[in-house]
Amino acid sequence: MNDRLRWPICTLLACMALLFASCSPNPPPRIDEVRIAVGSLPPSLANPFRGNGRPGSLVWSAVFDALTRFDEKNQLQPGLATHWELVSPTVWRFTLRDGISYSDGSVFDSAAVVAVMDWLKSPAGQRTMMGRELRIVKNTRALGRLAVEIETEVPDPILPRRMTAVYMVEPKAWAKLGPDAFAQRPVGTGAFMLTDWNPRRRQLTMSRNPTSWRNTVLQRVILVELPNGASRTQALLSQDVDVAFVDLEDTPRLKRDGMRVLTTPSDQVKAFTFRITGGDPKSPIQDVRVRRALNYAIDKDAISKSLLDRPAPSGQPASRGSFGYDPTIPPYPYDPSRARALLAQAGYPKGFPLVMSVLKNTAPGDDMVAQEVAEYWRQVGVPTTLKVITYPEFSRKYAMNGWTSDVISVSWNTYQYHDVTRPMEDFSCNRAKPFFCDPKITAQFEVAKQILDDRERLIAYQALGRAYRDAAPSAFIVEHRDVIAFNPRLTNFRMRQRVPDYEIMRWTSRRER
Repeated sequence: MNDRLRWPICTLLACMALLFASCSPNPPPRIDEVRIAVGSLPPSLANPFRGNGRPGSLVWSAVFDALTRFDEKNQLQPGLATHWELVSPTVWRFTLRDGISYSDGSVFDSAAVVAVMDWLKSPAGQRTMMGRELRIVKNTRALGRLAVEIETEVPDPILPRRMTAVYMVEPKAWAKLGPDAFAQRPVGTGAFMLTDWNPRRRQLTMSRNPTSWRNTVLQRVILVELPNGASRTQALLSQDVDVAFVDLEDTPRLKRDGMRVLTTPSDQVKAFTFRITGGDPKSPIQDVRVRRALNYAIDKDAISKSLLDRPAPSGQPASRGSFGYDPTIPPYPYDPSRARALLAQAGYPKGFPLVMSVLKNTAPGDDMVAQEVAEYWRQVGVPTTLKVITYPEFSRKYAMNGWTSDVISVSWNTYQYHDVTRPMEDFSCNRAKPFFCDPKITAQFEVAKQILDDRERLIAYQALGRAYRDAAPSAFIVEHRDVIAFNPRLTNFRMRQRVPDYEIMRWTSRRER
């Protein structure tokens, strides 16, 4: 192991505690519930506006609904809206589903949509991640009981995709309780309700919502937080849980013991991002030749071969299957000689030290990839110290660009909308606290993202993909995949938006203990 890697060392007592937590006696499991081991529970619990994606979506997708939703093939489908249309370049009209009620009996209608969107436009809403992502919205107005129009400041061709992440909380409960209290007693229209939160055991229970329009045979979904990958695997093998997000190195054992292992695209390009804007102006990474050198220094094919299912090496912002992907853009080839030459041209013939902030136990292979990248950089004269940060710490630093490291564990995520608009927004001068700001690229992006014709917009985005590759704001690695294992008696198991599709899961028979 790289002796510069500063992973926390698990003491014998700590490891025993983790094992005990995963294997401690539980009441006999029921055929109508599913228990899922996750690396972390959402810090915001059931406040769906503080983030966009996992781990929050593990709860939000069950408790709430949005106007639109993606299916398991990442195709946009109706949600609380049955139909939508562009009525002018800046106005989208959504027709709402009739007969929908919240778990407390309140009616869902156009007034609820307007209230949610208005709160997100308020000063408090604009401080949330979803409020910031919807800053393009100018106003929302009701057209009768079952239709709304959403007007944007400029044309936004992906607004129906954005709305998949805007969960419709019950507005009166939200206003009465406030975001923090609502997060523990949420009211939604989803298939489940949050009925118990045990912070000591780090366990969250969601029970079937009998009034939901989304039917399910499960009575409960229980999320159990086990930060250590080995403890999640052990809990699954001992049948203390039924589903687990697992590490790559545990998959052979799980398969040998009869568990099913599913790998699915995460729709993100695994990358390590250079903190250019807001960082040290004298840092070597301010020089594009240095950033390109660090891309050439990495053998992405070797990294791919060491990961499950050999994910495709990448050299661009979009993953395949996402709008904006360009199959003609190649990854940076592995060329350490060229890397050293570029470093010398930039004035660093003897290299320089780097510090990279990384997340641990958040996605399969993360630890290993970080170590390998650090080793490749060391080989061209750039010794790299890995500094581990927690997910809550990452979230705070991500929002405010509060890192002190030269390199940060930020990938190019398209899975929220399956469109490269979102990560390009993240890597632009438009971000409140940008970590990469190239005015020329941002101006090009501002024009491209307003193009309503998909064919023309794709051409513009592919040109942007090449511009981002040349600017090298990140060390692009591979198109990442998720790995999840589950009890073989659990049928109809599939992932949707990187979350198990709870409502369709079934047990074939009562489980043996």
